[in-house]
Amino acid sequence: MISIIICHRDITLLEAIKKSIKETIGVKHELIIIDNSQNKYSICSAYNEGIRRAKYDVICFTHEDILFHTNNWGEKVLAHFADPQVGMIGVAGGMSQSGIPSAWWFNNYFAKSARNLLMKSPAKKQDKLYQYYSNPFHDSNKTEVIIVDGLWFCVRKSLFNNISFDEKTFSGFHLYDADISMQANQTAKNYVVFNIFVEHLWSGSISKEYYSDLLAFTNKWASQLPVQTSQVEADYMEKYNFHALRALVLEMKTKNYSNKFICELIQKYQHIIAKGTYAKWYLWYFYLSRKIGYANANRVFYRLEKLGGFSKVKNHTIKMFIENNAA
Repeated sequence: MISIIICHRDITLLEAIKKSIKETIGVKHELIIIDNSQNKYSICSAYNEGIRRAKYDVICFTHEDILFHTNNWGEKVLAHFADPQVGMIGVAGGMSQSGIPSAWWFNNYFAKSARNLLMKSPAKKQDKLYQYYSNPFHDSNKTEVIIVDGLWFCVRKSLFNNISFDEKTFSGFHLYDADISMQANQTAKNYVVFNIFVEHLWSGSISKEYYSDLLAFTNKWASQLPVQTSQVEADYMEKYNFHALRALVLEMKTKNYSNKFICELIQKYQHIIAKGTYAKWYLWYFYLSRKIGYANANRVFYRLEKLGGFSKVKNHTIKMFIENNAA
């Protein structure tokens, strides 16, 4: 049995996901709808309220812009939680988290993220659906991650005897998923599963507030970062840290953070990579970015890194979705 919590803001989306759940879940369940149409709750406070109402041993948290393409997916969820080491599952996430503020998807550059979901491509600006799939270690059922994305995830209810969504640190709608992933990972393991296929109707962009919360998340967990799964190579962080800082700076530039703020951020975190193998590469990147701009410098360095085999994009596919491909 599964308790499903939805923080509701859009009635059209809510009716669509309720219909999708009813037609596909295949097990006894309860729907806990937290009405946030008047912006009464943050995502953390909404989910904490939902937990207080939940009565089943597995709790599913889902955005309301989700549709399910797997029949009897509830049975698959319960089968995953039959493994006692499983604390949390989702359909997308990252296998490492740096001490440098970084979104889990920064790991995509080195094929150290996992995902299997259906979305439109914001970059392509068209209505076609694409399957986003990453399975670097060719796991058949699930793969261990550190961070689980919040679009859809399930948590063993007993974990909430000792953890909760952090309403004080995260007062909006960002980084709650990374934070609860870190909390769950203290006593259990987090996984991305490949046998549950969902469609995410979102096709927007990341807000500026996301990066402010990302800094707050990194500060909160500083004593336990960096962290990565056992499958990731031991020296991964040395390479990833360079990319994480570069990606953070570029994205904050595009969100119109001030040059002063970004320079202070670089000074705060550059010591992490200053003595690494890629320190000189980092210095050349920032030298070039001052001459031709961050976006152009990224294009140049990404091309060089791909040609040189620095980035590892294998095992990541983005392909047109055909309905009979669904699980």
